[in-house]
Amino acid sequence: MKTTTESAATGPIAERFPTLDHVWLAAALTIVIIRALVWPITPSDYWWQLAYGRWIVDNGAIPLVDHFSFTRAGEPYYDQPWLSQVLMYGIFRVGGAALSLVTFAATLALTYTLLLRVCILRGGSVRLSAGLLILSLAVGMTNWSLRSQVFAMPILVGYLLILETWRRTHGARGNGVRHDGQHRHVLWLLPLLMVVWVNMHGSFVLGGVLIALVFAGELLSSRSGWREALERVRPLLLWGGLTAVAILVNPRGPRVFEYVFGLMGNPAIQRIVDEWLPTTTASIVGRLFFLYAMLVAGAAAMGRRRPNPVDLLVLAVFFWLALSGERHVMWFSLVSLPILVEQLASAFNGNREHQDRQGNVLMNRTFLAAMLLGVLLLLPPFKTHLPLPPHLRPLISVNTPVASVEYLRDAGRSTERLFHTEMTGSFLMWAAPEQKVFVDARVELYPADQLQAYRMLNAGLAVDSLLAAYAIDGLLLDKERQGRLLEWARMSEDWDVRFEEECCTYLVKPETAD
Repeated sequence: MKTTTESAATGPIAERFPTLDHVWLAAALTIVIIRALVWPITPSDYWWQLAYGRWIVDNGAIPLVDHFSFTRAGEPYYDQPWLSQVLMYGIFRVGGAALSLVTFAATLALTYTLLLRVCILRGGSVRLSAGLLILSLAVGMTNWSLRSQVFAMPILVGYLLILETWRRTHGARGNGVRHDGQHRHVLWLLPLLMVVWVNMHGSFVLGGVLIALVFAGELLSSRSGWREALERVRPLLLWGGLTAVAILVNPRGPRVFEYVFGLMGNPAIQRIVDEWLPTTTASIVGRLFFLYAMLVAGAAAMGRRRPNPVDLLVLAVFFWLALSGERHVMWFSLVSLPILVEQLASAFNGNREHQDRQGNVLMNRTFLAAMLLGVLLLLPPFKTHLPLPPHLRPLISVNTPVASVEYLRDAGRSTERLFHTEMTGSFLMWAAPEQKVFVDARVELYPADQLQAYRMLNAGLAVDSLLAAYAIDGLLLDKERQGRLLEWARMSEDWDVRFEEECCTYLVKPETAD
């Protein structure tokens, strides 16, 4: 006779916790969290956005002009992601870099939890969804960093989930049948989320793009007349219109579009900033993207279900967006994954019925415990004591000029016109706001001729004339990125080394030295 426990374990419905599905889900999310926790904060967008968050809180207003550089002081500057900056500053103020990293990991975990939900809705397979999500991370994580963009990621995936839920209950995907009414008004979340998104990050336009693509695809999917099709998509038209109105709930109203499209159409940025360059096979990001895109295309071709018009439109638009710049590859990985899961699930549908859903409960618990332990060990209080590579052990990246900036802040050691990298400029804005910067990661603020001069100086070209043109009296040089300029300065009699650390060297002209 079987015991009650044995019956529960072997029954087709009453499965014991945890099952193999739980292990797969945990594995996918654990990889996301570990990747977020293990990488230190880089000296780029994070620090200048933190500086802006502090400025907004201290002044009770959003800045309208530049307050941090000597090259563009007083020039108009539109700070679109102000809300995420205030949030980032509040988190840092409470828990410093440690809490910031934990928040980063939690935000990514939320993003991919929602994405798993969409994938399971589309494909019906937990393990396939988790496995393909892990595979997609090679592409998706290429643009992960602690900056305002990360707060837009769960909102974008939230849009995917809301629209998919509506399509399954009201759209052509659900044959126009309202199954239970539970999600009848789910679209009302779209404008509410947009009010947050439009003040968080410039990617808010993608929310409107998704709504428009679903609307157009639903009309194309209809097998009934246009009048019936329009009647079915009328709720989406209504809430999509309210979402468009919600975009205007920002400090600049409709002028927010000037910022977004001006940034995307800025030729200087397109030529100079790596993440804005068109995606090609010349970079590892490009090669990973094209391999992943080929996988998505192959799955669409071999799936038993033909991709519907909504999916085809989404894939086409976001593929084009990813081609236009490497920073957009991440968005393609997010929106394409549920489509990939559904197509592969339809191709291998017959195999799912024979899967062992339970597995060995003891082994399942062991795996879950090991993953939990791995996450706990990488939390900030413990991570710095682990035998990790030196560049991964600290919470703040080793190429952040912490010691150099502390030296600069000592009385009498700051310079009027300091030259440095854009990453160092971002850190200076936070750690030494009294030291005005030459350039920083707000590349849209700086004119093309200055960005070109910046590139030439980094390469050690026309150094004398360019330093004179900008009246530079101090150099805080990154040893890796500005090695040629540093070599020139060391050989010159016009510059003296005043401070040096592992990542950087600080030099001044003898007449300005201490």
